Amino acid sequence: MKARIAATDSGNDTVYEAVIEAASRQIDGYCGRRFYAATETRYYTPDAGDLFDVDDLVSVTSLTADEDGDRTYERTWASTDYDLEPYNAALEGKPYTQIRVTPRGNYSFVGARKGVKVAGSFGWPAVPDAVNEACLLLAARLAKRPSAPFGIDPSGGDMGGAQRLPAMDPDVKQLLAAYRVYRVGAV
Repeated sequence: MKARIAATDSGNDTVYEAVIEAASRQIDGYCGRRFYAATETRYYTPDAGDLFDVDDLVSVTSLTADEDGDRTYERTWASTDYDLEPYNAALEGKPYTQIRVTPRGNYSFVGARKGVKVAGSFGWPAVPDAVNEACLLLAARLAKRPSAPFGIDPSGGDMGGAQRLPAMDPDVKQLLAAYRVYRVGAV
């Protein structure tokens, strides 16, 4: 990013790091997902007995089920009892988004609220190139933001004269379009 702003300026590394972090979190919010992986435990309420959607998932450490709704997760599933889908997500550098009972699995998912507890690595296995480029574009814009008071670019860009900055850079939007998640309702 420094090459896009001021390659010789080493005194502002802390500022640049903060701007990149802010741009990354803005992209996560805009896309409705995050592009880094973190080890966490999350809870799910399956709709069906053999499949449920999960947040972006890199790997599973443990999957346990509460079979009677008492919030005691008494059933620990073996990795041979479920499949992560889409099957080839890891090969494509993408996260898994569903968990399905294997054809010869020993169990089925119970539809109890918070009936399944998944511990593992959530997020993306690596930041996609398009998301990285969008982050750099957005960070460069944010770094220059102090010279655009009230969202007005005094230089006017290519058009000459001052012009209002758009809420989100159109190139950033285009780079992120394929990664945006639209969620309907929440529990």
